[in-house]
Amino acid sequence: MPYLKHTFPYRVVGSSQFVRPFIPLTLKHHEKTVRTLALVDSGADFCMFDGELASLLGLDVRTLEHITLGGIAGEARGYVAHLQIGVEDAFTPVPVVFSFDFSPDDFGGLAGQIGFFDTYIVEFDRTIKRITLSDRRIRVKG
Repeated sequence: MPYLKHTFPYRVVGSSQFVRPFIPLTLKHHEKTVRTLALVDSGADFCMFDGELASLLGLDVRTLEHITLGGIAGEARGYVAHLQIGVEDAFTPVPVVFSFDFSPDDFGGLAGQIGFFDTYIVEFDRTIKRITLSDRRIRVKG
């Protein structure tokens, strides 16, 4: 049986002229939720979000594990939380890094390897500008 699939068109976000694989995600911590856009990024190790979203979820970053992240933009300080990430109505537990050094203006974060790519088979189709996520946990008839 095939996996449950979620399909999203690429989109232009903010001042960029490029279409990219942004998807709507819901971050959930206990009963609080925040909807945001995330760039699906196969080069990102972690799911990483703007630090401001942590407080909207009722998280106090001072109580979270602190880590140092390195990347193309240099070093950043991150705060690790364990919460649920939802694609449409399917939620999965994922370690998430919040950072105030990573504060994108027009979208909330990145969906990266650890947790996200462990849950979904990710298919980028740049020719037709579409991303498909196949949920490894949910099989459907057909």
